[in-house]
Amino acid sequence: MEPGILAWLGFGWWSLGSTIQWTSSALARTPRAIPETRHQARDFSIVAPMAGAGDATADYVEALRRLADAGAEVLICVARIDDGAVAPTRGIWPEAPILVGSDDTFNPKMNNVRKGLEAASRDVVALCDAGIRLGTDELTRAAAPLAAGAGLVLALKAADAPGNFAAEVERAYIDGHQAKFLFAADRLGLAVASGGVTIMTRDTLQRIGNWRGFNRWIADDYSVVRSVRELDLTTCLGAVMPRLPLGRRSWSTVWRRQVRWARTRLRLPVWPLVLWEPAIGWAATGAAGAGALICSGANVAVVLIALVLHTAGWLLAEKWFMTGRGLAFGARAATAALVREALAPVLIASALSSRAIDWRGTDLGGQWRDRRASAEESSGNTVSGKSI
Repeated sequence: MEPGILAWLGFGWWSLGSTIQWTSSALARTPRAIPETRHQARDFSIVAPMAGAGDATADYVEALRRLADAGAEVLICVARIDDGAVAPTRGIWPEAPILVGSDDTFNPKMNNVRKGLEAASRDVVALCDAGIRLGTDELTRAAAPLAAGAGLVLALKAADAPGNFAAEVERAYIDGHQAKFLFAADRLGLAVASGGVTIMTRDTLQRIGNWRGFNRWIADDYSVVRSVRELDLTTCLGAVMPRLPLGRRSWSTVWRRQVRWARTRLRLPVWPLVLWEPAIGWAATGAAGAGALICSGANVAVVLIALVLHTAGWLLAEKWFMTGRGLAFGARAATAALVREALAPVLIASALSSRAIDWRGTDLGGQWRDRRASAEESSGNTVSGKSI
């Protein structure tokens, strides 16, 4: 039976998705050469926001303490004196420098962070996501592109040590999907943004308006990249991937976080790419290829063999990327990757079902532009920023 137009469309769709999978893995798997390291720990201010006891893990607080012992200025930020992160932090590090106070902008994270960014006094400022284990050597190597002329460096976090399968699925989202496409886009010279460790010189921070440069869009990481690029400075992803231990995660927590991130990206200029992701994923491209074979007259056995080969090739490309970045990819990780891919259409449908973006009890999506404008009009408001 001669393939018809539907068969050729199906083969084309499968070929496109598979090519993107392998090309992105090839672009992303090899870290950029690290320029000569010129900074030392004493050159850094580390702004470390926390909210709740879950952020003050022993590994994280100890990592911050080691950075301080090495000479870095560590500024732990909490919104209230009774925040759940204060007691466990003090229990591990009694002399921890904790700043207390909150702003009233649309972004609760930046409300907490502002005082730390304003208090930072060293030549290089690093805003660190809660929970990341960051050593002195990793920090100085991550910041190396600044000495080569970069205006901002983002050190993507690598999820590590999942304690159950739900956490393994979250690791598949963070490492196998987000990091892969971000590294590939960065290698092509595109401006990319994501959480992890955001590093820039204090001079650049002041040029973008300090905390205001993080608060122009609904996502602070996207905002700061845009702000720095508008100064005609380059931004890039660092070669270093600091680890984020996951431990045990609940399915609901993992899913809500992915939906929140998807809804946030849909509110940014990159939204067409978000809608495009499911169409080039394992499930959609596999279905297109299977449909093409059926339209060509292939029997069930041939279709099943083709699907097995498609799945093996897809996972092999992801493993190729992961091993290039020094990330583990075993049988459980492969299963989690397939779960992630199978859920891609459901994730987009969930993201499109509402405009609410829940972040720790606050709806970031509700009229955020109006709230941003109102906050800018009263930007003279001060934050206590007191140390305890």
